[in-house]
Amino acid sequence: PPQHPIPNHCHEPRLESRMRSLHGRAALLTACAVVLPTAAQAARSTCQGTDTVARETWEAALQLASDGTRAGLGADGGVAWADWSRAWLPLGRQVLNDLHENLADCPEGSVAALAHSAAAMDEEDGDAASLQMVKMMHHLFSDRLSPVDAEKPSTWQQHWLSAMASMLRFVYLKWVNIRQNNDLPHDGTSDDAAPAQAQFLPHHAFLFRTFVDNFVASGVYDLEMTENSVLFSEAFAFSAFCHMHQVDFIIESGIYKGVSTEIWSLFAKEVAAVDIFIPPEAEARLLRRSNVHLHTGDGRQLLPQLLEQNPGRRAAIFIDGPKGELAIHLALALRGHPQVAFVAMHDMQPYRRELTKLGAFFFSDE
Repeated sequence: PPQHPIPNHCHEPRLESRMRSLHGRAALLTACAVVLPTAAQAARSTCQGTDTVARETWEAALQLASDGTRAGLGADGGVAWADWSRAWLPLGRQVLNDLHENLADCPEGSVAALAHSAAAMDEEDGDAASLQMVKMMHHLFSDRLSPVDAEKPSTWQQHWLSAMASMLRFVYLKWVNIRQNNDLPHDGTSDDAAPAQAQFLPHHAFLFRTFVDNFVASGVYDLEMTENSVLFSEAFAFSAFCHMHQVDFIIESGIYKGVSTEIWSLFAKEVAAVDIFIPPEAEARLLRRSNVHLHTGDGRQLLPQLLEQNPGRRAAIFIDGPKGELAIHLALALRGHPQVAFVAMHDMQPYRRELTKLGAFFFSDE
């Protein structure tokens, strides 16, 4: 439960008391409505109540929205997002029991309740419930918006930003977020020490022993290095896997100054390098590499196109932009392509544990 005490007019010392009121304490809901005439009167203009959601429930929910804002929703020492969403879940379920009627009666309150409860609904009822809710809202609002009187704005409109924040947080956590090591329960093992797939270690060791002479003889150590470029150990591992998979086409997203691009040119027949902006330093560096082709644009769009334009070629992907979660989503999309032997990503240490679950088989510090 949240530990941040807040003042209110119902003489309840904590916000969790207000949260509990949404779980069925009707007498307390009514008492709050009586001593808060301003909020209640504003809500009554539209939120008269239905067979599934009583008017008093809307009034208490409106006060809960106000209390949450004052208590520092999501802030350190404030109300945790998870507790906040769980507090709204009973009302969210009630709204869904007759979504059309509740939207007609209390449009902004209904949307706020569903937005705030989405994360808890997904956790407790599963994505069959949460995704159905999103689908229903999409279809309803694609056809028409529920009537809202612009001349007499509802008090609910004062809380539109928190409702939007709840919905965006749900969408982000559901479809974008890849949990970092610190977000996962600690299982007693070191993230730095554990190999991605321990059973592969003898095979990797054999691969590296047989490839190291080729790597040194390539002239890679004669290249001019720059700050923040790929490490030799990382380049060695990537090139070794290219050798093992007989890759002849490397696609790189994120060029920076072109150091890694030039290294790949030593080990593949052709390198296609993509970046939103290609620095002049990289262009000048790569002019001497006839097997390197530079492409300006978003790698998330261009990489699939480059694969389609080169059918039948054995390809490896190196992603150094976009970064973080977006890189992982791009890698997951590309690894299913029949031409792609493997996908490598740079700067992935914070995601090590989750990447192992997603099928990562090697980290360069192993």
